Amino acid sequence: MPRNLILYGLAVLGGLVVYGVLRSVLGGEIVTLLSLIALVVVGVIMHRNLKTNRKIADAPPEARIAALTFTPEPGKAALYILRNQFVGRAVGINIEVDGKQITQLKSPRFMRLTLNPGPHRIVAYMGAPEKRKPGEALLEGNAQPGEVLILKTEIEPQMVGVTIKLTPLELEKSRADFQKTRMVANDVAEV
Repeated sequence: MPRNLILYGLAVLGGLVVYGVLRSVLGGEIVTLLSLIALVVVGVIMHRNLKTNRKIADAPPEARIAALTFTPEPGKAALYILRNQFVGRAVGINIEVDGKQITQLKSPRFMRLTLNPGPHRIVAYMGAPEKRKPGEALLEGNAQPGEVLILKTEIEPQMVGVTIKLTPLELEKSRADFQKTRMVANDVAEV
């Protein structure tokens, strides 16, 4: 996060320098017109990203309390996915397990899903399912009975666009992060 703040600060300073140079070369009226066009383009991009969000209800308080014990049901595994980053927090990340839409996570929120033992494919992506990039934020693995799988999903800004990451976490190191976040209700209770 501090590295991103430094980059954002440098980008702002660079933008101010470029704005000043363009203003002195092209004149104030043309640069103002270009600034308005850039503002409209940014607004359209933000609107396009936010219109893919769904209304996701929070899980009931008793479900959240039960989930924070990190105890899977007997003979099953439990999958937790956490999202708590600041970057892109208003844009929802869709979570899909074995081809089934599970939920959408905005930041700061987490989800819990009961997994049957066996192989599973976990995918995280932004936007509509048909526009998903191949291989985007994909994890495949075998769930063992009694296992607790904890993942963190993050948006990673690129030069053009973003990528979504799924990163495994250790329970003890991430327990405090879960305490600070809200739990969402899933579309599906078990996969």
